[in-house]
Amino acid sequence: MITLRLVTITLAAIVLLLTGCGDDDLKFRANPEATVSEDDAEIAKAIANLALGDKTDDPESSVLYDKARDSLAMRGAKIESHIIDTLRRNPDANVRIGCIEVLGSIASKAAIAPLIAVLDDEVPLVARQADITLRVLTGTRMIPEAGAGPKDGLPPVPAGSTTQDVRVADTQAWATWHSQHREALKAAWERWWVDHKANFKMP
Repeated sequence: MITLRLVTITLAAIVLLLTGCGDDDLKFRANPEATVSEDDAEIAKAIANLALGDKTDDPESSVLYDKARDSLAMRGAKIESHIIDTLRRNPDANVRIGCIEVLGSIASKAAIAPLIAVLDDEVPLVARQADITLRVLTGTRMIPEAGAGPKDGLPPVPAGSTTQDVRVADTQAWATWHSQHREALKAAWERWWVDHKANFKMP
């Protein structure tokens, strides 16, 4: 009886092989490789090239950065969630700044909350770019103009030292201001967004 059962199982296996299993079905794939589309590869390369954003003294790097930023922005809303996720997670500050610039070009309501979220970024220039972009996208200014009085507890950013290069002086002045007021800046924008989110429309 056991012999008859073995013969039956063997015959059933032969029938299965003859009626539908191709060579590919018989191969064991313990670790199949994930396929990456050409489009995904281009996006990944463009995001990686955003890291070149601070190499302003290198014309080739500047061109690659501009090309990467523009190519991502041209993809519009379909890539927005990817850019937002990169802004939240990427450890490279230059990539985060590039993502903010891309979001500014896409100009969508969905970008407002993620931009507010990075106003307390540990790298002051990331927060600065986020504040500038929020100002452009919303038509609202939280940090008062130089010479004006405080607004919502936020004083103007002081002018940089006149004995330094203007760009360096402004960067240092912002870094000092941000270290003292970054939590208040973020809180002010958060309050504004709570009040305006429901009826907000891009300017």
